[in-house]
Amino acid sequence: MEEIDYDLKKFRAPPRTPQPPTRSKIRQQKLKYAFIGYIVVLVFLAITQFIGVGFFTRGFLLSRDVLPNIATCDEFGSCVPPRFNKTVILVIDALRFDFTIPVDGSAEPYHNNFPLLYDLAQKDNGVLLKFVADPPTTTLQRLKGLTTGSLPTIIDAGSNFDGDAIDEDNWLLQLHKINKTIAFMGDDTWTALFSAYFDPSLNFPYDSLNVWDLHTVDNGVVDHVFPLMEAPQTWDMLIGHFLGVDHVGHRYGPRHFSMKEKLNQMNDVIGKVVDNLDEDTLLIVFGDHGMDYTGNHGGDSPDELESAILLYSKKQKFFKKDKSFYDITNKGAGYRQVNQIDLVPTISLLLGLPIPFNNLGYPIDEAFANVKEALRAGKLTIEQIKRFRDLTPSLSESLLDQYESLISSYESRTNDLSFIEQMKRYQYESLDQCKTLWARFDLRFIGIGIGILFLSLTFMITYARSIPAVRVSTLSFEFIGSVVAMSIIGVVLSFSIYIVLKPGDFTLKICLCIGAVLGMVVGFWAPIMDRFSVEFIWHQTIDFFQFNFNSWSFMGIVYVALHCLMFASNSYVVWEDKMVSFFLLSFGASCVYALSVKTNLSKEAKILGISHAVTFLVLTRCASMITACREEQRPYCEASFVSSWWSIAVLHLLTYLLPAFIKSFYKLSDSYYSAAPLWIGTGLKFLLFMNAMYWTFEYVQNNEFFNTARFKISEPLLKSLKLAIARLVLFISLVLANFSWSRGPLCVKLELVETKKEDDEEDDSSSDSDGMTTQKSASILGYGNVYGSSYFLLVLNFTVAVMLTTKPIGAISISMLIIQILSLLEIIDELGLRKNLVTPIVFGLLGYQHFFSTGHQATIPSIQWELGFMTTETIVFPFTHLNIILNSFGSFFLVALAVPLITIWKIVPSPKPITVLSQIITNITTLSTYLLFTGLSSSIFAAHFRRHLMVWKIFAPRFMLSAMLIVSINIFMIVITLWGSGRVLKQVNRIFGK
Repeated sequence: MEEIDYDLKKFRAPPRTPQPPTRSKIRQQKLKYAFIGYIVVLVFLAITQFIGVGFFTRGFLLSRDVLPNIATCDEFGSCVPPRFNKTVILVIDALRFDFTIPVDGSAEPYHNNFPLLYDLAQKDNGVLLKFVADPPTTTLQRLKGLTTGSLPTIIDAGSNFDGDAIDEDNWLLQLHKINKTIAFMGDDTWTALFSAYFDPSLNFPYDSLNVWDLHTVDNGVVDHVFPLMEAPQTWDMLIGHFLGVDHVGHRYGPRHFSMKEKLNQMNDVIGKVVDNLDEDTLLIVFGDHGMDYTGNHGGDSPDELESAILLYSKKQKFFKKDKSFYDITNKGAGYRQVNQIDLVPTISLLLGLPIPFNNLGYPIDEAFANVKEALRAGKLTIEQIKRFRDLTPSLSESLLDQYESLISSYESRTNDLSFIEQMKRYQYESLDQCKTLWARFDLRFIGIGIGILFLSLTFMITYARSIPAVRVSTLSFEFIGSVVAMSIIGVVLSFSIYIVLKPGDFTLKICLCIGAVLGMVVGFWAPIMDRFSVEFIWHQTIDFFQFNFNSWSFMGIVYVALHCLMFASNSYVVWEDKMVSFFLLSFGASCVYALSVKTNLSKEAKILGISHAVTFLVLTRCASMITACREEQRPYCEASFVSSWWSIAVLHLLTYLLPAFIKSFYKLSDSYYSAAPLWIGTGLKFLLFMNAMYWTFEYVQNNEFFNTARFKISEPLLKSLKLAIARLVLFISLVLANFSWSRGPLCVKLELVETKKEDDEEDDSSSDSDGMTTQKSASILGYGNVYGSSYFLLVLNFTVAVMLTTKPIGAISISMLIIQILSLLEIIDELGLRKNLVTPIVFGLLGYQHFFSTGHQATIPSIQWELGFMTTETIVFPFTHLNIILNSFGSFFLVALAVPLITIWKIVPSPKPITVLSQIITNITTLSTYLLFTGLSSSIFAAHFRRHLMVWKIFAPRFMLSAMLIVSINIFMIVITLWGSGRVLKQVNRIFGK
């Protein structure tokens, strides 16, 4: 074969001359760097706020110290012979007291459907008492109190979903020490706390937190309790914890027909247990807490605190005092009550165990056979309390004389009934002192936390409003380098100080956090002081107010000031929802007036603007009528946040109305093109329909009519359909739609228009046979709102997710929020309020209003835990938690996501995208500053009122809401809002940049 030589050089392309980057590419690169710089700086500012919240929380929400001592029978003869050899303990979660007693003339499903406990108590061998819990009324905290006799503090409520094993003395530990066999079945919270004491072969826990499952736990308890009762030789204590009553309350409320069915079931189960009970076994049936009118618990209203306890034995009789103590008139208002911690010494003494060392309760008188036994039990208990006080330095020196007097008088008063009340008085006073002791606050950490939050506030104000917006981006990387360097120096110095000084309670982690914050402070101010003098910043601030400060800005400042001062009064905190609505209504009315007197508007523009303001006003008023009353608001508040057939019907109607309303706003700016019809006309309609179907299935599943034998629908089928719909909607709205949006087109359309004109002899254009010249021109439809129309589609994605995880009437409220936001954007455009202080503040107020109108309050019971199980049957991280977060803070997320629209709604593409981004950052940080103002104010007043009677009921929950908002909204704005804003600016600049 002949070889052919090829000269490869002949085939090489000529070398390309490097081309300078275009102006558009340079601008795109600068925008990218500015965007990254802003994100990093906002992350540092957020971290400072988080550290401040952490310090304040550590100082304010203290958990108590636990004495590690374990009581023994050898101590001072602290044990007595057991009265019972075996015990059956049945806990009916959320068994409110009035569920168990006769209530004449009541047709409520929770009355007169559990009569057995009252009937058993009419005998000499049974006693029924009102069982009063100590707040917080969450299951894990109640179990701690019921087994140790101590009082959990409010911070323990946060561990209700992540309980740790109890390491202090308790009666299960005491039983385990003497080799008694404990069998358990039911709520798995017990296993988290006491698994070391249960017989592994007799331990049957069930998932406790799926409040939409009414039967699995109860049926599991029933399946195991009766076989075990038929083999009593295999156990010494049998514990069963039923959850159905509690789950009915959470899911439907106490007035649902399912409550009657569940109480009837409990009545039958307890009756069967009594039939199988032998004569030497004690039966104790009680509830760990009650429930409020909504079916929730966690607070300290009487309905949440008052449960019931039954002591019953087939053979042994109980010591009953005056029958007037057991009066059931007025729904049991005068019935004798005992504290739940009183169960601890009672069980211990009845079973011959030493009383747990940390116990603060007093034995239940009725549990013993006579006065003499009750007095002996009381003496052993006050001796145990005295031992506990001796080892607690702040308690050891008080009540000594009272104790000595009781002990010296005991032998001469062994049959004196009044002596019981004197011993109880010692226990009451000791308990009050302990409550005061455990309410001690660490003012050092509180002060550090408030100081850091105040510094964070100054940073936010300076960064948002005092530095020229155009020059902020040039400082971003200087901020980053300075903050990082100084933070490292601060951490190193604090570590050195810790090693040298060993400063007591200040652990290494605390010292490092303080060092990091001080480093951030220096690192933040250094580049500002280097680039701008204090005088320059002051003049810039003055200039800002001169050019931007007007009656609208003054209104915004007044709103912030009044909202912050609101926390100085418990009454104003209670009625915060009405105050927020008043602020928004006053703003809407001001807009109507301002638009009516504005002279530089055309008649059509003025009518349109006033119609938007009226729409805003009407929807604000409608949203304010959706209320979920907190306990302190009654009787002046009537709850309207209830699910009913008409709310489901409105949801179906919104499937068509909400997209139509949104489409009309897009039409106003001529932006309903490209992606808009797909998102709004197709996607939004489909997802809203699926949302309505989900809640339709939920209504059918809950309605008594559809659960009759004639119309009964397969519950497993409905359950499967609901899970499928919820998962589909959340996946599409949070994942698929957002991914598609990030890759999708803008809401614009290129339109070619042909025009004809007469020939011009000097015109070289081609002409047709009629002597007319055809010219083609192009116009871009949607150009005037190219940023806003595209960005708002991202808001709609998250709107669907929030609406799904909100109950039907709450979803209606969220629909109102979307129309309010659109109307507000049009008002802002007409009145020229883009750079005004009031606009981000009104957005923040909208977040608060719809937080309340979606069924929430600044209270623990208002948390809608049940919605965590929309997409899962058990607790699955992060899906269960995501549902609860979307439900609780969804309105704030939507507002935080919509804030950039203040800047970019109805503006044409800017040749200076960094300037647009700077203004977006200004509005984002202004909203964050508003939330930080309210957070700092609620912290200051919570600390000031730390000795107030209502601190744990009103001030502490409000501070916790502010703290969670500071954390969650900062994260959301940095991760989602800035991502969405940056994507839109980048895409518009790439297409229209020059």
